[in-house]
Amino acid sequence: MSMWKNSNKCIVVSTLLLFGILGLVQWFSRSSIQKWPKNDRTKTDQGDDDADSNAHTHVSSVSSPILIPTIPIGVDIFGNVVNKPVVGAGTWQYNDTIAYESVCKAFLAGYTMVDTAWGYHNQKGVGLAIQDCWKRPRNELFVMTKIPGGLTRDETWAYHNENLKDLNLRFVDHLMTHYPADWQATPERASRERRQEQWKALQEIYESSQARSIGVSHYCPQHLDDVLQVSDICTPSINQVEYHVGSGDVDAVIAKCRQHNITFMSFSPLCGPCEYEAKDSLISGELVTDIAKQYNVTGSQVALRFIVQQALLSQDNFIGGVIPKSNNLEHLVSNRNLFDFSLSKEDMQRLFQAFKPAAEAGDCEVP
Repeated sequence: MSMWKNSNKCIVVSTLLLFGILGLVQWFSRSSIQKWPKNDRTKTDQGDDDADSNAHTHVSSVSSPILIPTIPIGVDIFGNVVNKPVVGAGTWQYNDTIAYESVCKAFLAGYTMVDTAWGYHNQKGVGLAIQDCWKRPRNELFVMTKIPGGLTRDETWAYHNENLKDLNLRFVDHLMTHYPADWQATPERASRERRQEQWKALQEIYESSQARSIGVSHYCPQHLDDVLQVSDICTPSINQVEYHVGSGDVDAVIAKCRQHNITFMSFSPLCGPCEYEAKDSLISGELVTDIAKQYNVTGSQVALRFIVQQALLSQDNFIGGVIPKSNNLEHLVSNRNLFDFSLSKEDMQRLFQAFKPAAEAGDCEVP
């Protein structure tokens, strides 16, 4: 079966129940993870940047009345369309306790997608947050996770099974390889043959229905060619690459993704790990704050809307949205409130033309 993508945007708009301001939270521990307080919860079946508070608007209510729009990224093994929200909650660099707190707050703020990874070492916290704090049916939540690159078939299955156990889930909505090799690019784990072996294993996981969609991260054009050669069940539905205002097409992969109907998804949309001068910040820098004044929003909202607007206005749903992170409720609300304003063509062009903060190239050097 080949992956299929709907050219029409699937944008769901309805009214969310408005919550009051998050009050004083009393935490108690279980298995070294600080739990969110129980509130007659309903159990399920089972980037990415913390910004300065001065750069965000005051929160008068927790969730936005506008649901986060989704885009189709393919179909699952049963032929059902897989819709991915264009804004999700990131958890990179969070331990289990902070990931638990952050994801619970994200759900309170109206997020319907969470991004994690085996390499983040926080999936137990994310899984517990889903169990305790997700109040809606499982099929309304999009869970994205990753396994290391450079794995054999058996290792791929082993890491995937560990993910499911830690998350306490029967399936994930998207599973990707985190890198085209292991992080050290050791010879035995950095080759076309190893990428192909691992992709075949991912296809097996897809066929088992334990992952509704599968993809890759940090892949350059030559790495995509390797897996496309053996994509007899499905092609990658997502390639997640650093992308933000100022980055440009750092790995020269955007055209390749478009050619093969692979959703190009951003990580580090606010350039969290970047080194830059204060004037180039995507939270409080000169360009984004100057544009933000015209829309009565924040600089970070402009930087995030720049990518989200590409996702919403792309006729082929080619751009995959953003996954900013925060453990601050106000910041989480601000980061997802991107749908009641639209950047003009002139402002989008100004943002496209920016070359700072720059992205870090190097992934294409992986053999």
